[in-house]
Amino acid sequence: MAKNYVIVGSGPAGITAAENIRKVDTRAEITVISAERVPMFYRPRIPEYAVGKLEIEALMVKTMNFYDQERIKLQLGVRAVKLDKERKIVETSEGKQYGYDKLLIATGIDPIMPSYPGRDLKGVFTMHYLYHADQMRIITKEAKEVVVVGGGLLGMDMAEELKKAGLEVKFLVRRHVLGDPFFDEYGCKLIQEEFACLGVNVFTGTEVQAFEGVDGKLAKIITTDGKQMESSFCFLSIGAVPAVNWLRESGLKIDKGVLVDGRLQSSEKDIFSAGNSAQITDPVSKKQIVQTNWFNASTQGRIAGNNMAGDEPMEYKATTNYLKKVGQLSFNLIGWGNAMVEMGQRTYFKGDNPREYIMITTREGVIVGAVVCGLPKISLKLKEQIEKQIVIPNLEKFIPQKEGKLDMLLKILA
Repeated sequence: MAKNYVIVGSGPAGITAAENIRKVDTRAEITVISAERVPMFYRPRIPEYAVGKLEIEALMVKTMNFYDQERIKLQLGVRAVKLDKERKIVETSEGKQYGYDKLLIATGIDPIMPSYPGRDLKGVFTMHYLYHADQMRIITKEAKEVVVVGGGLLGMDMAEELKKAGLEVKFLVRRHVLGDPFFDEYGCKLIQEEFACLGVNVFTGTEVQAFEGVDGKLAKIITTDGKQMESSFCFLSIGAVPAVNWLRESGLKIDKGVLVDGRLQSSEKDIFSAGNSAQITDPVSKKQIVQTNWFNASTQGRIAGNNMAGDEPMEYKATTNYLKKVGQLSFNLIGWGNAMVEMGQRTYFKGDNPREYIMITTREGVIVGAVVCGLPKISLKLKEQIEKQIVIPNLEKFIPQKEGKLDMLLKILA
């Protein structure tokens, strides 16, 4: 067994790995390095924290006592800036060096920083780390209106939470349909209806051209289609990328993320990666992808920790399973989700409730992707079918049309 484990990143992948290392190796040192000021908080709820709806204690997944009891050393508020894989050393932003026998890279993602003129004006925010949310909590209490830019998943979350916090919200979406490309056509329709019910003003087919300010403070947002929106508060969410730039000169094999095999091992035998910084081969699409969600990150962390500590080797075989809530809607995106599949066939299954449906994509008698709205129990069954790539006899005969009844799908799955 290793004598010293270093984990870079304190999210679900990093902390789950540390927990599982300790289960196998009761004597080694485990050190977690993180840019965050607290370890492992429930990041999907950070928009609620940013508007003052929750306090930090409600976000924490584990109490600080857990880390003491498991003898996990936390180095918080510092960023890893360099990896020397020959000397087996990680260097941090404060100039300290941490030697390791086994290393896990679980640094998650960094938000994309746009180059719009005026981007640095006071009142323009992006968010990923807690300190971003801390800054937003202050202005949210004082502001009356906000412009949210970016129709992705975080953008939708923030537009919803800021509206619930009592602000007038203008939501700028670059694509012509809110929810595209994450959700299917019918799902996008439901999402747009939900935001209309919430009272959010959605502007599609537009994006920021520039910010204008007065005395260094945001005053106006100018859009590409000529709109001028007066506001002192703007939230930007135009995407994110795996936080692996600090590794580019390390000699590790990196594409979008750290390339790993089925055991979450990188091109170096003593270095592993898990979560949003790892690029794995998806068992369904057979493509090397980064699975950016909580469920997959914690599962990868568990397997990486087990394998690092030298227990019976485990293979990671989970496909993407993304849970997303929009207002009263609840979606699961499984496998290929809404992505188009070559030679694939899409079929909708709807019940009496218009807010409950399933869209599946099949290819050669196998379900390879699904979008599920409002039916969590069926989601679990579909995930199993998709991951195991179970061939369903005569499946194509059951779904000759583009739409069917939910009862029909239940019979197919049975």
